[in-house]
Amino acid sequence: MTQAFNLSQLANLVNTSGQLNAATGLFNQTPVANGGTGLSTVTSGALLLGAGTSAMTVLAGTTPGQIVSSSPTGWTTAPTSSVGGGNYAMRAYVSPQVWTKPGTLKAIKVTVVGGGGSGGSQSTNNAEAGGGGGGGASILYLDAPAIPGPITVTAGAGINSFGPLCSATAGANAANNVTNTNVGNVGGAGGSGSGGTFNTTGGPGGMGWRISTSPSQGISGVGGNSILGSGGYSFLTTANHNGIPGTNYGGGGSGSGRFSAGSLTGGTGAPGIVIVEEFY
Repeated sequence: MTQAFNLSQLANLVNTSGQLNAATGLFNQTPVANGGTGLSTVTSGALLLGAGTSAMTVLAGTTPGQIVSSSPTGWTTAPTSSVGGGNYAMRAYVSPQVWTKPGTLKAIKVTVVGGGGSGGSQSTNNAEAGGGGGGGASILYLDAPAIPGPITVTAGAGINSFGPLCSATAGANAANNVTNTNVGNVGGAGGSGSGGTFNTTGGPGGMGWRISTSPSQGISGVGGNSILGSGGYSFLTTANHNGIPGTNYGGGGSGSGRFSAGSLTGGTGAPGIVIVEEFY
């Protein structure tokens, strides 16, 4: 219930210098306009971010291996990994980040791998879809004097890049809802790299084949490879099946196969990655 205002009770919380004890004399959270956070609780270990005149927002940081970095919309957390020793350090990025050149750096090697394409999905009987293409790759070597200021790293699904210096496109998705019977259904093309000292093309997705109708058998297309490994696998089967996701960075997903009623989905392509190796 609401208590009647009582100045004598409030006075008991004021010291001899006329200062109010904030720990016991205030009620509810303090608004931002009054110098507070606007929050009643904050998760242990979290960071507080400004939100103008609104209550501050909480940036959780309890997941091991994550770092705080700036983005176009403010601060964010994202996974990153870093290993090093002696005159070498490696950083692997699987989400957008900003890389800044260390002052003692001598050279870098950057490996960019685009995301994998997805295998074909379908809702047509007696058809096996092709696999998604593997992501392209670009490998770049640069001496420190040739490296510009902070570089935006784009990493994850789709096109991956190390600023304007080098990039790799994603593998293409395989066609959906194929209708061919006993004919190969083509997979997606591999992505390509550009801007690097060496640029490579990802492997194309495999064809989906309807082997026979009596007995009814088929093999969907495998996912295309990237330079870091294989895409989703495929197998000979006589039953409806979804595609298998790409298993390594940049690997394409395998296609689906349909023998009877039901909609089937192709395997998703694996995300790409940007690896920065620093030499001191």
